Amino acid sequence: MEYFYDETHKNSVLKVIKDKRLIYPDGQVDCYYLPALFILLSTKNNLYKKTKNYITEDGIDFMTMMGKQDFSSGEAKLVRLAANLFNGSMEVTPQELISSLDDKNYDLAMQAIRFRRYGCHIENLLDRTMDNKTKQKKHSEMER
Repeated sequence: MEYFYDETHKNSVLKVIKDKRLIYPDGQVDCYYLPALFILLSTKNNLYKKTKNYITEDGIDFMTMMGKQDFSSGEAKLVRLAANLFNGSMEVTPQELISSLDDKNYDLAMQAIRFRRYGCHIENLLDRTMDNKTKQKKHSEMER
């Protein structure tokens, strides 16, 4: 399974995980923060530009974020999903995600849900990107 859209997405999530010390002694990443950060720091849709300043040492300020940022309807659904997976503070229905998100953002949402349900070890995050260029490069190397 490939997780991150690109290196910026990956590095942003890993930086916050390390800075906030969200890795437990057994290597598991905090299962509340990881799905929220995975969505909020996404570069697929540039959501990270609108959300990164609301991720602080004290947590994630979803209410202020939603009040001050101008999100598209899809972005707002992703932020509400991040808040729901983080602490249950906002609601979003499966139907809203299914009917309004494009394929990439839907995949982002589903991966965040999997992170929340199953957790993730830090080692599994370190080499994972969703970068299509990497996929294409690997594919052409295999054809040689």
